[in-house]
Amino acid sequence: MRTGVVQLSLFGVLVTLAAAQLKKDDWDIYSFHINSTVTGRYATTVMTSRVVNRMTESKEVEFHVQIPKNAFISKFRMLIDGQMYDGIVKTKEQAQQQYTQAVSRGQSAGIVSSVGRTMEEFKTSVTLAAHKKVTFELTYEELLKRTHGKYELQIHARPMQPVKDFKVDVHIHEKAGISFIDVKGGLSTDVLANAITKTRADEQAWVYFYPTVDQQTTCERCGERGLNGDLIVVYDVNRGNGLGDIKVKHSRKQLLLQIDMKMCLA
Repeated sequence: MRTGVVQLSLFGVLVTLAAAQLKKDDWDIYSFHINSTVTGRYATTVMTSRVVNRMTESKEVEFHVQIPKNAFISKFRMLIDGQMYDGIVKTKEQAQQQYTQAVSRGQSAGIVSSVGRTMEEFKTSVTLAAHKKVTFELTYEELLKRTHGKYELQIHARPMQPVKDFKVDVHIHEKAGISFIDVKGGLSTDVLANAITKTRADEQAWVYFYPTVDQQTTCERCGERGLNGDLIVVYDVNRGNGLGDIKVKHSRKQLLLQIDMKMCLA
């Protein structure tokens, strides 16, 4: 497999692929997976969107997601026609400058921007040849904070159209043990409640969200463009054995080290 490089910032992403000014329609998201793994309150989430251009001409294809504001992007890559484009970390200022330059040259570009108090928005686009496929993969990480006696993992789902193969998988592992787990948010109510499965066993818990295409279009927060809302996994660990505090401190140190490392690479 061939590999390439895109410019990736801690706060923004620059995709240096030539693009024409084309209408954005007639492309199909045939798979959209969100996979979150939480260990010691440190969460890593991978969003993978697979898109095909079913038209007989080139089309501009979008990747548009929201992530928690206290999270940071650790990886972004695209697979197009057998070539993988990986990210390189840049500072916020460098990303903004290169993003502006790419747009002025008519190139595809993407950058992260704030949306309200709790979320940030990431979007990018690429021109895809007729009948070709692209895979977008975004990885972000965050340290979950305990608020009002619980931890919350917020996942925002808005694939921009109903998706036949749509899945959210969450796996939580806490050495202190998990005292309870619940699911809330706009995507946990109405007809979508039947799409959620949750299990818990001592130190581990699992949540699965597999809505059908019909559920994605008939739920309260849905429509022709499919899902648009939050799935929030709520849990707490067993208190009083000392393991929890140690893991939180370790996770916070890991988070700071990873951010510092990225800044040094810029």
